[in-house]
Amino acid sequence: MREAQAHQAEGSPQGRIPDDITPKQRMTRKLRTQDGRAVYKLRSQTVEPVFGQIKSVMGCRDFLRRGLDAVQSEWSLICACFNLRKLYMAAYG
Repeated sequence: MREAQAHQAEGSPQGRIPDDITPKQRMTRKLRTQDGRAVYKLRSQTVEPVFGQIKSVMGCRDFLRRGLDAVQSEWSLICACFNLRKLYMAAYG
């Protein structure tokens, strides 16, 4: 937390983004701007509730299969079920 406060005290970054910075440094730089904070704040309204609903309502906390291809196919199935459930609830309540 102190690191984030120290970066905010420095003010918004100016100029081009350097090519040699890490993804973490890039995100820190983005969050120091007003626009970057506003865009990042939207995550809590758009993306994160979906993961919470999949974990709590559907009970999908772990992947049952191993290997990248297997996990990707399992995730696709979980997302399809989530979307079908949303459509069903919207149509039949």
